[in-house]
Amino acid sequence: MKEISGTMYSYSYLCDRKLWLYSKDIVMEQESEYVSMGKIIDEESYKRDKKHLYLDDLVCIDIVRQNVICEVKKSSSQKQMAIHQLKYYLYLLKKKGIKASGELLIPKENVKEKINFEDDDVKNIERQLNRISEICSQQSPPEIINKKICKKCAYFELCYI
Repeated sequence: MKEISGTMYSYSYLCDRKLWLYSKDIVMEQESEYVSMGKIIDEESYKRDKKHLYLDDLVCIDIVRQNVICEVKKSSSQKQMAIHQLKYYLYLLKKKGIKASGELLIPKENVKEKINFEDDDVKNIERQLNRISEICSQQSPPEIINKKICKKCAYFELCYI
């Protein structure tokens, strides 16, 4: 089992099938207009900040401001997933002895939300990491979830066509 990237961690809160496909190096994001829009927002927002800090080639932290790491999203539609992703980054930093706090930034909605890393987050993250490992080690993909978010998913064609 390869190490769990930030992308894999966030996918685990969206769709187990998407996570499984991604873990098998099936990458569809380059074709997605929604991913392209997110990249444009990333490029055009917060130009004065230090951007794209890579941590162990596992995660890419969008913005670093002193001891605050920021995750930038195009909308709040998957806000809980973004919070989990940001807490995973804080967890990885904590394991390296780096204490930081987090902020979720949604420029199109003028949102700036402080995210704190709590003691029980460690237990929750480690439980999720075990769950991710189990999903990725399966021989076949998990079932299709058939939710509203599927229509905008980069992996839509692999599930429905």
